[in-house]
Amino acid sequence: MTRPDDPTVVRTAYWIAAARARESLRPDRLFNDPYAAALAGDRGPAIMAASERVTGSPNPYLPVRTRYFDDAVLDAVAAGAEQVVLLGAGMDTRAFRLALPADLDWYEVDHDSLFAAKEPVLDAAGAVPACRRRIVPGDVTADLVTVLAGTGFSPRRPTAWVAEGLLYYLTPEQVDALLRTLAGRSAPGSRLLADLVGTARIDEMHETRLRHGVKDLPRPFGHDDPAALLAASGWGIHTLTRAGALDANFGRFAGRPPVQPGTPEHAQRLRSQAYLIVATRP
Repeated sequence: MTRPDDPTVVRTAYWIAAARARESLRPDRLFNDPYAAALAGDRGPAIMAASERVTGSPNPYLPVRTRYFDDAVLDAVAAGAEQVVLLGAGMDTRAFRLALPADLDWYEVDHDSLFAAKEPVLDAAGAVPACRRRIVPGDVTADLVTVLAGTGFSPRRPTAWVAEGLLYYLTPEQVDALLRTLAGRSAPGSRLLADLVGTARIDEMHETRLRHGVKDLPRPFGHDDPAALLAASGWGIHTLTRAGALDANFGRFAGRPPVQPGTPEHAQRLRSQAYLIVATRP
């Protein structure tokens, strides 16, 4: 079972912070995160560099995903979400850098050891959240009812759940249980923001790990039909796109020649996509 305190997940938190820090230095940056470099420390850039030695290039998906969900969070709040819950929050800083309403309730759920590293850095930087931010130490694969008990969270209020970069690390059983739990704790009009990786890409990443001698990690979770996966748990699709599509590109993905729909090449490309999802609770 993959847990939020798993070393791979903790390394990823530093890596993603490093990616946000690098993006923030670009003249054409998709967002500005003034806290990312301090949160990444020396560890994050080292992890990012090691990953890019394996892949051969920077990963354009990471800044695109950050910007896409920045916009999706703001859109969910504008549509009526009264509380936001980040599941596996990692080194996320949206509560500090987005233009959020002061009366918005914001919950970050992750392992307590991560907050022990994160909060002193934010305090030293003088970071002040734009909304009512609460940290919630806990395991997102455990009983969220218990994890969120006593925090002020209310299932009767519209919620925006954010599962960014999370489902990849869970087992199929954990994904199913989590999606059903979220649906059961969501008032009508609530939204779920999540990303999924197609199975062909999962196979590629798993094989790359094996070639580089990484054999102690479980196969990541992937799926080729996000709408069906979510519908089985009580969610309906609000928006569904793929990283690199016109609405999830931001100029960061080089164009690829089109392939004919219905061909094996087209099916393989679809299975290689990273999906960016906003779902709703009827």
